[in-house]
Amino acid sequence: MKFFTILFCLVSNILFAQNFVLPQGEYMDTTSVFHSDCAPPYAIYYYQVQAKYPVSSPALLTEARAFLKQNSNSIESSGYITFRFFIDCKGSMSRVQVLQTDENYKTTHFPKEYVNSLYLFVKTLDKWPTQLQIQNIKNINYIAFISFKIKNGQVDNIIP
Repeated sequence: MKFFTILFCLVSNILFAQNFVLPQGEYMDTTSVFHSDCAPPYAIYYYQVQAKYPVSSPALLTEARAFLKQNSNSIESSGYITFRFFIDCKGSMSRVQVLQTDENYKTTHFPKEYVNSLYLFVKTLDKWPTQLQIQNIKNINYIAFISFKIKNGQVDNIIP
């Protein structure tokens, strides 16, 4: 019985690993999904390997607004919600950190449902560049981010 309790705790952490607030930051997803043929997760950023998401910011903005219109409650807040995450060599997203600030860049918290809706939108993005290399490291994993500028509860801009 003890084995099944431990197994349940481990599995539930993997399946429901969202909204952890730790001293080093707040995380939506703490799972690490790296394929065995990918390089170790070095701190390589998307701009070091020209791995910007291939859809333009205005097109993403349109998609995000349509997605939120269907999946979110309205809010009156303004500020920024940034998702920072790893993309592995196969295009899988993991270790998602969420940063939330008000218009004056002071830490704040938007309504959980709204942040979760934005997170669901980010998870739909599946065109991340893959099979990249830098110097002599092939099949790299890299760190990417998407920041949403919120004005009076509406997504006003997406960066980058």
